Parts: sequence; C-alpha cells; structure tokens
Amino acid sequence: MENVYICIVMARYIFNPEHDLCLASGEVDYIPPASAVEFAHQCRWIERYMADGASAGGEIVPWGWNSALRKRLLQEGCPADSLPDDKFLGFIRSNSRREGAVELLGQLWNDGGDSWKSGIVSPEYRIVARNIQEVEEFLGRMGRVVLKSPLSGSGKGIRFVAGELMETDRGWCRRTLERQGGVVVEQRLDVEQEFAMLFGYGPDAEVRFVGYSLFYAANGAYKWNLLASNGHIEGLLGKWVAPDVLEKVRCGVERFLQERLDEAVGQGCRILRGYVGVDQFICRRGQGEVPLYNPSVEINLRMTMGHVARNIFDLHAEELGLGEGTHCFEPLQGVIPAVI
Repeated sequence: MENVYICIVMARYIFNPEHDLCLASGEVDYIPPASAVEFAHQCRWIERYMADGASAGGEIVPWGWNSALRKRLLQEGCPADSLPDDKFLGFIRSNSRREGAVELLGQLWNDGGDSWKSGIVSPEYRIVARNIQEVEEFLGRMGRVVLKSPLSGSGKGIRFVAGELMETDRGWCRRTLERQGGVVVEQRLDVEQEFAMLFGYGPDAEVRFVGYSLFYAANGAYKWNLLASNGHIEGLLGKWVAPDVLEKVRCGVERFLQERLDEAVGQGCRILRGYVGVDQFICRRGQGEVPLYNPSVEINLRMTMGHVARNIFDLHAEELGLGEGTHCFEPLQGVIPAVI
C-alpha cells in the first residue's frame, strides 16, 4: 500500500509593528528605525496569538497591510494575487488617518439623541486644524491641548502643549501641515480608564464585533492589556458606562465601519481580511460630577494588542492558567500577573 502524505497549509501571520510608521511615510521603500526592528524581533512570539481561527489555510495575515510590506512579500516570491492591490492599500491608509475618529465621534453624537449627550464627550473637544492660526486659536480657548499628526506610530506624532506654542511646536506643526495636510488638536482631558472595541472583517467585507480591550497607556504609548472575558471587562466598565450605552455605541461604530467597507467595495476594492480597534476612554470632570465617555479616540485599521489579548484569553486561558483579570499581557514580558 502506498504511503499517503497529507499537507496542511497554515495561515501565515506576520507581526510588523512598524506598520503605522510605514503608513505615515507613504513610501514603498520605507526603512523603519532600528528601535522598531528590534521591537519586532523581540516580540515575534506574538504571531502565535494573532491567530483567531477565522483565517483560511495559506492566507497571509499581517499586523497591518501597507505598500512596504507588499513589496517585501513580492520579493520573497509571494504571488501577487495573494496580496492586496493598490485600491485596498489606499483604503487602509486613508481610513487610518485620525480625521476618521473625528468624523465617527460626530456621527455617534448626532445619532445618539439628546438623552445621552450629557455623558458623552462633545465633538467640539477636538478640531482638525489646516493652519497654525487654527491651532493657536483652539489652544487659546482650551489652555491645554494635545497635537496629533493625522498618521503616526503608537506614541509618535503626539505633542502635549499648555499655554502657548513654543517655536519647536510651531516647527512641528508646519512640517506636519506640509506633509499630511492637517493637525488634529484635542483639548487635554484627564483620562480615568482607556479601553477599545475590537472588530474584524473578512474577504466578504462584513464587519463583526470581536469584543473589548481594557488597556493602559502613558503619554499616548501603549503599555499593557488586562486579560479577561468580554463579560468581565464590560462589568468593570459598568462603573462608568451603562451596558445599553456600550451597545448603542457598538452598533454605531459597526455601522460606520461597514459603510466605509461598502463604499470601498463599490469602488472596486478587493477586500482582504483585516482588523479594527476603536480606542475609547473615560475621563474625569469636576469634583462630584459624573465622568465623561469618549467613544471615538482613535481608529486603528489593523490588528492591535487588544486583539492579541482577546485571543490569548478566549483561546488559551486554560493552558496558561488564567483567571478573570488575574493576569495581563505586556509585549516584551508576555503574560504576567496583573499589575492593577
């Protein structure tokens, strides 16, 4: 009897955390800084936990798609029809700009009705400035602001300003306006808790809700994620946000993302599997006042550490001995006891 060999072709996961920097550069030959390359090397183990069971055999699933990654994979011999086309890459880059989060917050605010606006951050807390004068006028009204470039890496492209613009701030604004056409200027709020709503979509371009990510950051740079079930995280958020409000926001975000994908499909874009993380936060107000909820801080049109944390808990909790909120995930250290 002849031997029969069965070959199982697995999906290929690629951890390319320099993705946001590649988008910001817009260069197909972009070379990331040594620090980003070293971080990617040190955290290569994350690729194991990028798998969520939705990917098909032989499919390439990166942290994020960009033109530099496509060129690299073509040079490695990957067939062009397994990689994104220019339309899909254009969709990723244009919808990764921070203006998208500004638009989403406005849509959620308008669709929510008057009954919930007292508990939601007003869209007026942030503008997209097209010149330095607009930046200065907004700073003059708010006193403390955060300046953000429309495209940047995690913790990059962000400046904290109080009182007035220094000459270094002006230079940064001029360069950002010239290269990216705008500067997002936000009133600086006192953040109580950061979290995210996680989504995914397949080649069918249908958006699906994955769950929640409860994470901690410092000065815009990600630190770590709590490992817990969606129900546990929703329970923790209940201290500030009612479940029906979270549900209302989830549906609104899902609708917004689906409209973007439907528009891309209508323009002839061939959709590949992708992920979206919508960062949100709870911020403090005055003494005795109920905190405010910001349902649209950033839209990350890529996989996020939140997706990885979600996969670790949902698919590997038993083998790793995880309880509800007993551990957290930190990229350089792995799964460690919770630090809260």
